Amino acid sequence: MASIHVTELIRILADRGEDDVRRGSLFLEIRFDDPGRDSGPPDEEYRNKVMTADCPFGVVTITFDNEGLLRSIDVS
Repeated sequence: MASIHVTELIRILADRGEDDVRRGSLFLEIRFDDPGRDSGPPDEEYRNKVMTADCPFGVVTITFDNEGLLRSIDVS
């Protein structure tokens, strides 16, 4: 299993010169969807759902697509 901490992502983005990180504000979106991939039958439980939670870095928004697959995780 691969893992990375959000502080590592912030460092990587800062090294790339991303403006949001250099200004001290951060909107981070990690995308998991692949538009060209057929995923099979939808997962009705998570279809088009959005979940939010508070964390030390702000609010985390988890978005699922119309097939119930993880689409993105946003930290803002």
